[in-house]
Amino acid sequence: MPASSRTRHATYPISLGLLTGAALLGTPALADAGGSLAPIVVTAPVMTSPGELETDPRTSRLPLPAQDGGSFLKSIPGFTTSRKGGTSGDPELRGLGGGRLNILMDGSPVFGGCGQRMDPPTAYIYPESYDRVRIYKGPQTVRFGPTLAGVVDFERDPRRFDDPTVTGHASMTVGRFDRTDLMADVTAGSTEGYARIIGTLSTQDDYRDGDGDKVHSEFERWSGTGILGWTPDEFTNVEFAYERSDAEAAYGDRMMDGTTFDRTGYSLTARREAITLWLEAVEFKTFYSYVDHVMDNFRLRSAPQQTVSFPDRRTTGAKVDAELVLADQTWMTVGLDYTEDEHRRGRRTTMEGTNTLQEVLSTDYPRNDTAEFRDYGAYAELEHGLTARDHLFFGARVDRNRAEAESPYGGAPPGTTDHNTLWSGFARYERDLADLPLTFNIGVGAAERAPDFWERMKDFDLETERLTQLDAGAQWHGDQVSATVSAFYGEFSNYILIGAESGEADARNISATHYGLEADLTYRFTPVLSSTATLAWVRADNDSDSEPLAQTPPLEGTLSLDYDDGSWFGGGVVRAVERQDRIHEGFGTIYSVDTGETPGFATLGLYAGHRFTPQTHATLGVDNVFDKQYREHIQGGSPDLDPNGRFDPLNEPGRQYWMKVATRF
Repeated sequence: MPASSRTRHATYPISLGLLTGAALLGTPALADAGGSLAPIVVTAPVMTSPGELETDPRTSRLPLPAQDGGSFLKSIPGFTTSRKGGTSGDPELRGLGGGRLNILMDGSPVFGGCGQRMDPPTAYIYPESYDRVRIYKGPQTVRFGPTLAGVVDFERDPRRFDDPTVTGHASMTVGRFDRTDLMADVTAGSTEGYARIIGTLSTQDDYRDGDGDKVHSEFERWSGTGILGWTPDEFTNVEFAYERSDAEAAYGDRMMDGTTFDRTGYSLTARREAITLWLEAVEFKTFYSYVDHVMDNFRLRSAPQQTVSFPDRRTTGAKVDAELVLADQTWMTVGLDYTEDEHRRGRRTTMEGTNTLQEVLSTDYPRNDTAEFRDYGAYAELEHGLTARDHLFFGARVDRNRAEAESPYGGAPPGTTDHNTLWSGFARYERDLADLPLTFNIGVGAAERAPDFWERMKDFDLETERLTQLDAGAQWHGDQVSATVSAFYGEFSNYILIGAESGEADARNISATHYGLEADLTYRFTPVLSSTATLAWVRADNDSDSEPLAQTPPLEGTLSLDYDDGSWFGGGVVRAVERQDRIHEGFGTIYSVDTGETPGFATLGLYAGHRFTPQTHATLGVDNVFDKQYREHIQGGSPDLDPNGRFDPLNEPGRQYWMKVATRF
């Protein structure tokens, strides 16, 4: 990548990516420039810059280490996750999720197959099988498609070896409700290339809430990844990756469960660096993803009439970009990308109660083409250094988007097409002060997106949604105190609101505004003792209806205390969430709607652990120490999922004990 704010921020005394990376190596008493020890448990992930966050998914964290991408993101301030059961929650950032939040797997988009969002993109991600998670907030980048809420990229690093070497990482997590996670990642390589194999397995029974009531939430999932890399010289890397995964999950928020989440993915990446004095790097990537999904109401529950549905989805695409050095202090990235997405409506039948799933699958129920989407994009981002401390960033993007109804879909007859040209861009100024350890930035961004598959399923003729947003932030990076604050104000035109005015889910465009902030502060009392506080707040309004914007998360804060002497470590975190009474009942998003006001709550989590060697450590934890009954505001309740209104919002798990052992070699 060209020099950027990310590169410069990595030199600050506080860099979460460096700290958590050191923690995983298990280096005792490893200190940063400010004297703080590398955390072995993340109780409150903090921002590496006002608009960006990088964190290591292999570091233990409170609450219970995540087994999917949605659970992982829930631990980061500013994110919330809509609970369906024990897994596959739908994440949102600043109250914006679904098509507004770009989820990437190593730079490539992936889409679920279920028309009721049983499988959001994060359902196919086991966080610990990746090397890092990089998050961009707001419309302040154009390299990853139209970006409204932000971008979350689960990344794997290419490997390079000077001598024949075998390295690896393995972990095991066990906990209450028969939770078991197993993960292994082994790489063997030499100067010419490498081979990497990653395997994961995660299972859990139905959990119980704080009142001891069982919640329909059991799951089992596995994934396997094989990667081959070719490194003929120090400037070239070619990598091929193959992935398979499958799962089944019980959902307490709807009338059916997910009994197959079968995904196959391929990708090929080629990168060449140091090509000329002005061409720093060129990278090409192509990818393929196929999701075969099955949902039914009889394998994980009982039903008088057995129903099964079989949607699937195929996504292909490619991307090429070039990193240019235009002058001593001017860098540019330019690129083209293409994505094609095909969805087929699931096969569906109703049975008498004697058929097994295998008997149903062996019957020829044809899938019908539902819709096809294509997107061609071109983008450019530029960074210019005015001085050693002042930097300007600019970006522009244009997409040509096409959607076609291939069967009756969203009220449109077969053959109906919709074409849109989408424009996005941003400008940002950053400054590092000379006399104070302070950095600040201010930027304006605009992003436009077309309605996604789930929104068009309710109304094919929706208008494109556009957000114009002002972002500002500051970071203090002192020896004893570090702090970051990020604020935003955005106006939506043609915001896509999902509602149920007639008892049947539909969608329409409205005008809306949202604003809020995220903040964190870390204070190091001694080299071994520190405390971190975080805050996330967003307020949003439906200006067209003079109502609160539905499915907006309430004010949330955390306060942690962490001890680490290089051998023993421990601490805890209090999470407090305010009551949410600003609701618009019956309205919301493609993954959840407002069903009523939500009480506030506070929970306590504790952990303790020991490093047996610089490479191996064990952690014990307990979440929801006081076994409190509570529920999140962002979750379920869609009339699509339960038209008879028989399912109440789901309570969160009660007291949960867990232990994690991890090692590197």
